[in-house]
Amino acid sequence: MRPFETRQPIGGYERKSFIWLIRRNRIQAHLHLAEGYAARAYCIMPEELYRNTRGKMHVCEARQLVMYIAHVVLELSRSEVARRYNRDRSTVAHACRTIEERREDPEFDRLVKSIEGLVTLEDDPAIGHLGGLV
Repeated sequence: MRPFETRQPIGGYERKSFIWLIRRNRIQAHLHLAEGYAARAYCIMPEELYRNTRGKMHVCEARQLVMYIAHVVLELSRSEVARRYNRDRSTVAHACRTIEERREDPEFDRLVKSIEGLVTLEDDPAIGHLGGLV
């Protein structure tokens, strides 16, 4: 077997299994939605989330929010989130702490809850048909 064909368990499933593919694709779709909603809330273009620099304050805050949602709601590891946004996993941990602290503000908490509700995997029909396997 070639190195790129090795099967590594991810969340209890082999990397190339059908369930793993569905879950990965659905998570990517929901994360893409979260990026769009956060970009809209902060009046930025979604591609600004991927810049290598910190950017302006509102871009940084939007990126922190998306990283938080990716880790907490979509249950991606800090390393996976860090790779997606070309950051270190300690940066993702900092983003999660920052968002948790900011959630004490009721207005900000409403924003986070609304985006969480829109991108949650709980009501996803594709994942729901897997009978709780994912």
